[in-house]
Parts: sequence; C-alpha cells; structure tokens
Amino acid sequence: MTAAARLFQEHGYDGVGVDAIMAEVGLTAGGFYAHFPSKRALFDEALVTALAASKAVPTARAEKRAVAVAGDSLRLRINSYLSRQHRDRLADGCPLPVLTPDAARGGEASRENYERQLLEYVSRLEALLPTTTTAKRDTALALMAQCVGGLMLARAVKDEQLSERILKACRQAALKLGGE
Repeated sequence: MTAAARLFQEHGYDGVGVDAIMAEVGLTAGGFYAHFPSKRALFDEALVTALAASKAVPTARAEKRAVAVAGDSLRLRINSYLSRQHRDRLADGCPLPVLTPDAARGGEASRENYERQLLEYVSRLEALLPTTTTAKRDTALALMAQCVGGLMLARAVKDEQLSERILKACRQAALKLGGE
C-alpha cells in the first residue's frame, strides 16, 4: 500500500496505472483484481495510507513535546510547511496538496477517507493554537487551507521568484492568522 500511496502522490490518480503500481511491488497486473475491485478502491486505501503516514503533522504527543521544548511550534510548523524544501518534495512531503484534487474527483469513499484524515490534521493543528484564540477550530481550518493552498500554488507556477513570493506571502498570512 505504501508503494501505491507514493506513486499516486508522485503522479496523481490519472498519472499512474495498475501495471506500474503492481510492477513497483514486484507483482503482475493480473493479480491486482484478487486484492481490489478497481483502481479507485486501491486509491481509496492508498489515500488513507498516505495521509496517515504523513510526517507533515506529527502525533499529538510529539506536538506537546515540541510546544514544551520550543514554545513556538506553530511558527516552526508553518515555516517548515511553506518552505522551498517542502515545495520541492512531492513524494515525501505532505500528501494533501497533491492528493486533494484526486480525492475531490473521487467517489464517496475517497472523500470520506480524505475528510476523516483532514479532520485529524486539523485537530492536531488546533492543539498548537494559543489557548486565548477564540474559534480555534475555524482558525485551524483556515490555517490548513492557507498552507495547503499556498503550497499547491507555489508548486504549480513555473516562475521560481513567483513561487517564492507565494510561499512568503502565505507564511506571513498564516503566521498572522495563527496569532504569531
């Protein structure tokens, strides 16, 4: 499942076929349908795998430790997420920017799986917000949208300077939104 998740993340749903996925794990495409009824069913499971395995949002325990040690984990998280390094890592960065369009075009199962994982991410982000922030859930949702959308735009443009400008503008807006 990890190989399928990585290939979908690198190439998108339409950019990789069953043959390539099966070859990646050393199997033939003929055996695929013994495990999955369709490519979409494989995508649904790979989506959960990719989102659950993402290192972009650490576990709640790690978040608490980071807050206790650093005191500014939200700032570090935003700066790291909206960085040149993260922008350039499609396969091993956060899967949200690359898999969101495919999840949106997917069936009900894709969207349910995506939503469940997204809300887990949002909860973890919400835990980083200052306790004085009102409407923390809405702020966390807006921060998530700002960061994921900003990264998507920065990856999509050809002009390197424009890409950097998008990242910088989104970092500044996200930090302000997060009360930093």
